[in-house]
Amino acid sequence: MTTKQTPRARFAPRPFAPHRVEQTLDVELRLLVEGIYGPPASQLNGLDIGRAYWGANEEFRYGGDLVDVFHYGAGLTSLAVVDISGHGILAARHAGLVKHALRAYASCSFSAIDSIRALNRLCIENCAYEVEIEFFATAFFAIVDSRRETMEYVSAGHEAAFIVKADGHRLLQATGPILGLLDDDSSFHQETVELENDDVLVAVTDGFAEARNDRLAFLGTDAIVDAVKRSCDQSAEMQARAVTALALEYAGSRLQDDIAALVVKVTRP
Repeated sequence: MTTKQTPRARFAPRPFAPHRVEQTLDVELRLLVEGIYGPPASQLNGLDIGRAYWGANEEFRYGGDLVDVFHYGAGLTSLAVVDISGHGILAARHAGLVKHALRAYASCSFSAIDSIRALNRLCIENCAYEVEIEFFATAFFAIVDSRRETMEYVSAGHEAAFIVKADGHRLLQATGPILGLLDDDSSFHQETVELENDDVLVAVTDGFAEARNDRLAFLGTDAIVDAVKRSCDQSAEMQARAVTALALEYAGSRLQDDIAALVVKVTRP
């Protein structure tokens, strides 16, 4: 008499491995956060665009520094450089909120100043709703017209934006306070600048202003402008990388804050 054997399971269950779950979640989290910052900016007709980013925390590449380029409507292009309070996951979460809020406002035909005023209210009301979470940011937000002839901009507490020309540079000074600080629309103002062929817009986050060498001397705007001019024959992407590399080399291990750079070259015929 033969004993009937129970068929063996074709696939044996895998033992539970917490470290594998953590690794999977870490990869998925990084993909999600990198999606907030997006791929390299597409090159647009009349605009050569470059971005560069370096995270101060090696364990988490992205944080509260956001650079976003959005092409919409009848050939309009919005440019945003935002430095959000905090670091890590929370700052990245707020970066995603800011990015898509500004894109939504632009898509609804808001001007640069109306977009910033709406974002300021969002910062304040988000803090009120999520009581324990502070949400402040400096922001440079600009809209370039379809013919690449003018740019309207608002600089909310953001001092590190300028236009580099062959014969010098122009600092685009702050036109309003830090976002999330004052619930007052009248505190923000908008400026419009004319764009000429070969003009280069450079906007960087506060990490550049805080970069100091071994003598504790700050990097300064002139050094950034010189780096842009030395790489004038290169693409905007390479110029953005050159500016970021300058800050890293200048400050070395003393660079404690995230840094992000946007470079936009006007290349219309």
